[in-house]
Amino acid sequence: MALEFYLSKFRELNTMRLQGHNKPHKVCMLLAVMDLIELGVISQNRIEFNQTLKQSFTEHFQRLRAGKDQDTPENPFYHLSSEGFWHLQPQPSVELTTIKGYSKTKVAYAYLDDELFTLMQSSLVRSDLRLALTQNLTRLPELYRRWVLEFGNSESTAQKYLGAVRGVLSDLAIKHRFSIGELTKIGSFHEYQLATTPLYELQEFKDKDSRGNSMYSRALKSYGEFLADLGQVDVTNDVDDILQSDELSATEKSVLVSARVGQGQFRQSLLEQWQGCAVTGYGMPAMLVASHIKPWRSATNTERLDPDNGLLLLANLDKAFDRGFISFADSGEIMIAEALERPEVLGIRHGMRLEVRPQNLKYLHYHRELYQQRFVL
Repeated sequence: MALEFYLSKFRELNTMRLQGHNKPHKVCMLLAVMDLIELGVISQNRIEFNQTLKQSFTEHFQRLRAGKDQDTPENPFYHLSSEGFWHLQPQPSVELTTIKGYSKTKVAYAYLDDELFTLMQSSLVRSDLRLALTQNLTRLPELYRRWVLEFGNSESTAQKYLGAVRGVLSDLAIKHRFSIGELTKIGSFHEYQLATTPLYELQEFKDKDSRGNSMYSRALKSYGEFLADLGQVDVTNDVDDILQSDELSATEKSVLVSARVGQGQFRQSLLEQWQGCAVTGYGMPAMLVASHIKPWRSATNTERLDPDNGLLLLANLDKAFDRGFISFADSGEIMIAEALERPEVLGIRHGMRLEVRPQNLKYLHYHRELYQQRFVL
């Protein structure tokens, strides 16, 4: 099967390992290409080394870099050709064998295997390919542990959930033939869902979960949310819904897709409106996320593009707000859910305030009501 072949290739990229970690350059280049395919910027199997590609590469690189890694997108653009599925098209009159590194005067563009390019048109396949790429940088269990800690949970919670998924829950899935191996070795959100959804119906699972005060169901859900987050599943599904809509014009689709992935006019409007993080005032654009107050899944198309339904937040605040672990009172005072363990690890503390504006209030009301069970209203 072509997909399995490319998933294997993506998991086993020849990444240089220095200073105790694998270099993220090839991973970031492929992630950038998939982002641009998703946005429709790359619509043909022709990948040009231009400013748009370099900017997309840099956004991923800033997230995945470690140590003294250098932001050099030209290196993976050339060196990915050693993987067998990435090809360089030389400029006219240039012999491919004479190209020893990236040079605009020698390389016209890159292109993928036709099969791979076709697979990348699917949002579901892209999410699996993204997960496969991430495994080049660290194993999924370690990445999950970091993900749990980033949400302010304790090390003991991370280890407890991970132990449950790798142990009792994997054993149950294998015993009932829902999975052929350990659940943490599944590199696809969709495969994980197929393997774990039937567990909830087993009496054996229900008994264990009851004795464990719902710990096993929380662990299953947590690891699934991690895979979805890592593969950007929610985003890709929403983009698919937009592109398949018969009610939107091509221009409306383009604007909505740009807003969904945090680019375009929606983000620009928030940058102009807030001039920095709406809570901390931090002003470096690369570190800020255009966040919807009334969630995308619940909003109308008009509300999705309304700057008054947006906050510009640092990534840690955005994640906590998006998941309903924090909200804001009409006065702007932060509200922190008890379910958010160790918020100080995320840089979140009581006394923080949002510079709230009257036009934000109706959307903040919706957000608080959506997560009202977590807050005292």
